[in-house]
Amino acid sequence: MKKASLHILILLFICFSCNDRELGNDYYFLPKYESIDVGYPNSEAIVYKSNQEYVYSDIKIQGDVLEVNFNSKYIIAKRNPLINRDENLGLIEYYIIEKKRDKIFGPLTEESFDKKTVELKINLEFE
Repeated sequence: MKKASLHILILLFICFSCNDRELGNDYYFLPKYESIDVGYPNSEAIVYKSNQEYVYSDIKIQGDVLEVNFNSKYIIAKRNPLINRDENLGLIEYYIIEKKRDKIFGPLTEESFDKKTVELKINLEFE
C-alpha cells in the first residue's frame, strides 16, 4: 500500500510540474530538455504562441531560453543566445511579451529590462 501511495504522489508531482509550460493566453514555454524529447527540430528552448500545445507555428523567442515567468498580462523571459546547437553566446538577453497586444520588447539588456518593467508596472521576477 505504501508503494502504491508513493507512486501516486510521484505521478501527481510530475503532472503538476508539467503545467509550467502553459503561460496563459495561448502562450507556451518549451524547455530545452523537453524540446529534445518531443523532437523539436532545433533542440532549443522556445516561447511560442499557439492554440494547441506542441504546434510551433508562431515562435516568439527562440534560442536558449533559460527562465520564464508570467502573469495575466505579461511574460518575461531570460535567454542566452545560441551560436550553434551546443554553444551559447555567453550574453544574457531579456524579453517582455505583452500578451493582449502580442507585443514583444527585446532583446533587452538587464538595465533596459529593469527600466521597462518599472515603466510597464510589471511585478514579476525570475526565480
